[in-house]
Amino acid sequence: MDLTKIITVAGKPGLHRVVAQGRQALIVESLADGKRNPVPLSVKVSSLEEISMFTTGDDVLLKDVLTKLHEVNNGGAAADPKSDDGTLWAALLLALPTADKDRIYASDVRKLFTWYAQLLAAGEFAKKEEANEEKVEVKDEAKPKKAVAKKAKAGAAAKGPKPGGAAGPPKAAAVRRGGQRGS
Repeated sequence: MDLTKIITVAGKPGLHRVVAQGRQALIVESLADGKRNPVPLSVKVSSLEEISMFTTGDDVLLKDVLTKLHEVNNGGAAADPKSDDGTLWAALLLALPTADKDRIYASDVRKLFTWYAQLLAAGEFAKKEEANEEKVEVKDEAKPKKAVAKKAKAGAAAKGPKPGGAAGPPKAAAVRRGGQRGS
């Protein structure tokens, strides 16, 4: 799952996908309704790729927590974000048993399950599975081509420079100091 283009924008609810970047604003598309809006560069924006969760050991990236939630729920919906805090914590502890209850607020857990539901509805987890299948196919096809490309480069290097051509790119003419102004 690629979360580099999925962001959260301060002051706007939900998750957004970065569509384009201009000089003074980002163009984002809401995952919930698909509407596109400009976001000025002065507004705080956080990529989901950079967010992590507190645990009793080292912090865990949000990407890993969301993936584990997806595995625990067998690709289906998780706990309802509007349910009570105890239910949400129980669902989080199934996916992340080392979650630190002292440093993670209940509102953060609620937000996690809201984001999970939005990513699931947008089909981001399905894109991950398709990308993994494509990578396997590309790796199998790429091996023979690389060997052929290496042989072609080795053959061209052994032949030397092309006949009738220069040995390399033309060199720039040197500028005389006396011809420059102010010297």
